[in-house]
Amino acid sequence: MSDVASVNGQSLGKDQFLQLFTTQARMQNPMSPMEGSDFLAQLAQFSSLEQMGNLNVNFQKLLSVQQGLQAGAMVGKTVSYLDVQTGELEAGRVSAVRLTSSGPVLVVGTAQVPISQVTSIFEDVSQNAGQAAAPQF
Repeated sequence: MSDVASVNGQSLGKDQFLQLFTTQARMQNPMSPMEGSDFLAQLAQFSSLEQMGNLNVNFQKLLSVQQGLQAGAMVGKTVSYLDVQTGELEAGRVSAVRLTSSGPVLVVGTAQVPISQVTSIFEDVSQNAGQAAAPQF
């Protein structure tokens, strides 16, 4: 997430906004200056927008951590997934998890499976002898 806002299809970064804001304050008509309340309202809106951007970044980080934990819990389990190359549904046991910039990737046999491709998760039958494998949702 960058500190950029879009105005009429053009990007306006935080620094450019502050520069524009201070130029506006300097160049205002001395006979009809900006009211203090207008000035404060613009600063408050800018501050709120900046805080929302920061909140969005923090939510993205939280989502990444949650996905990593979710993927880690799949190690040792059997998953079914859509093989994007063949278009077929495949299944196998998760032996490891790789954390990448685009999200967790499960290692299933020799396949590298993005967590978004997983369609079902099953308990490994060999770990729970006598219990049938059932999907977890």
